[in-house]
Amino acid sequence: MIEIIPVKNLDSEITVPGSKYIANRVLIIAALANGNSIIKNVPDNEDINATIEALKKLGIKINKKNSDLEIIGNGGKINSPNGEINVKESGTLLRFITGLAALAEGKTVITGSNRIKERPISDLLNSLKDLGIECKSLNDENPPVEVIGGTLNGGTTKIKGNVSSQYISSLLLISPYAKNDVKIIIELDLVSKSYVDMTISLMEEFGIKVENDNYKALKVKSGQKYNAMDYEIPGDWSSANYFLAAAAIVPGKVKINGIDNSAEGEAKFADALGKMGCKVNRKDDSIEITGKENICGIDIDMSQMPDAVQTLVAVAVFANGTTRIKNIRNLKYKESNRINDTVNELKKLGINAAAKDDEIAIKDGKVNPAIIDSHNDHRMVMSFALIGLKILGIKIENPECVNKSFPGFWDKLKEIGAEIKNE
Repeated sequence: MIEIIPVKNLDSEITVPGSKYIANRVLIIAALANGNSIIKNVPDNEDINATIEALKKLGIKINKKNSDLEIIGNGGKINSPNGEINVKESGTLLRFITGLAALAEGKTVITGSNRIKERPISDLLNSLKDLGIECKSLNDENPPVEVIGGTLNGGTTKIKGNVSSQYISSLLLISPYAKNDVKIIIELDLVSKSYVDMTISLMEEFGIKVENDNYKALKVKSGQKYNAMDYEIPGDWSSANYFLAAAAIVPGKVKINGIDNSAEGEAKFADALGKMGCKVNRKDDSIEITGKENICGIDIDMSQMPDAVQTLVAVAVFANGTTRIKNIRNLKYKESNRINDTVNELKKLGINAAAKDDEIAIKDGKVNPAIIDSHNDHRMVMSFALIGLKILGIKIENPECVNKSFPGFWDKLKEIGAEIKNE
């Protein structure tokens, strides 16, 4: 357990690790390319390390030097592994490696942590079946899963867009190597659309064209190949957002360098802080937030920046009025139930908060000290740590679970002036 000691003055300039979202996609793409790719600024965390190990099990050669990876792609030829692939706590890897296993001749069994075994996967498996792959759940529609690969024929599949955009990204990433064109028809509204945009953009950067019919249908022509190339991963917005939020909470000033301001999704978190009253200063490769004493609550649709929801919750605790965070239904299927569990932890602090099926509402009020249950959720830990920058007596259990995405979080928090006490 740790306790965060409040910060009195905040005026910092920092960098953050490379984007986990981009790294997961680029590693898959480079593994499928024909030839050597050098991927720079790869984040060092449990999720990405699990991706590297999974790719190695599928026969991909990877050499690591500091934060750079050399990936020797096999041109779409994937080996079936010896033994199971364990994705550990990574839901993204679960979805992506299930798709990749469709290219591996023979049987691949994919498993993970207890929480992973509760996360939905049947929609992706059904789409893989539509495209010619024999696959099944070994756990009542949840992981572990078994995939018999090597028969990705292509064709048309329909998939719901309101559960996880990662299903669609997984299908897109492997589609160029299908025997025939692949058409993905998306039923219902697509959640986290910005992540599908990221996948398409990266595929195009590595040489693959994706036809997008207004997110109602996506088409990838067969016979296309990824090009091996050198690629530098930009800074991670979900990591950056914690420190932008800190500027709003304390309040103070934080500048983050090495960030791509042309990005969508989680990059729009700063705009939410601007609506609450903070000053936002964007440049080509940096962003600066200056907070103020009286910020205001807002109503906001966060369907396109789901990993920033709990970060905004921490800011909303100190905002005047009520903040309503909407269209976040799929957060129930993350490392924790990020709707109900977040509200329960807020109530420990004395905050008037309410959960709905797809919404969290937070009303201003006095914040009390409390011990926060991490629910083994890295984003729960990092978000509630921000509250401790303002309120004395915030203690957090299982702080090491930040290693999933951001092992250097506590050091970076100290870098902006925080004091962390171990208990």
